[in-house]
Amino acid sequence: MKRIVVFILLVANVYLAINQYLKYRRYNPGRDYNYIAKTKEIDANYHDTKLVTEYFELAHKAGSFARKVWYNEGIDVLYEDQTNPQSQNAVQAYNQMLARIKHLEAKLIASKKMKAQGLDNKAIKFVEKKGITPKNYELFQRIEKQPIIKGDTTLLTWEVQNQLIKKGYKIPLDGKYRDVTEEAIMKFQIKNKIFASGKVDERTLRLLLK
Repeated sequence: MKRIVVFILLVANVYLAINQYLKYRRYNPGRDYNYIAKTKEIDANYHDTKLVTEYFELAHKAGSFARKVWYNEGIDVLYEDQTNPQSQNAVQAYNQMLARIKHLEAKLIASKKMKAQGLDNKAIKFVEKKGITPKNYELFQRIEKQPIIKGDTTLLTWEVQNQLIKKGYKIPLDGKYRDVTEEAIMKFQIKNKIFASGKVDERTLRLLLK
């Protein structure tokens, strides 16, 4: 009889221990699902405030979602069980959130770096819209206002001449847009299969800076 009682107590203790372990495991997944927002590295004053808000909301949502599916379904979003459709769907949803967070994060980090180089929100918006590098911001801003034409004498003309010389064109580097520079631009435009206007517009400048 004693043996039966001892056996029952042993089984009960094992059951309680397993139950406690499962409960502990349910509340403590053993992984840190929190996505830590890089508050010190991003531009919190980015020109599009909606993206900043979305970044912080998604950073919180990703961790919350991962803990939720672990708690309710026992699914680890960091490890896909290819035999379980629920696991596959959860991992896919989590990865989509993570990809969006990374995209926003890269954008906000880049913005902060550009501000460190002296650009403001207006300039950064222009750089992003044109798909150009920060160092070429002033060149494209000037070109947008007024293409370079014959007779111009500007710093921008000098930069255009400099780019033409780098590409093998034999012209003077004097900042004066005269016949020899115009002819070189026309040859460059013909070579790149764009309209040979002889004027340096945004499209021509983009090709020159490649």
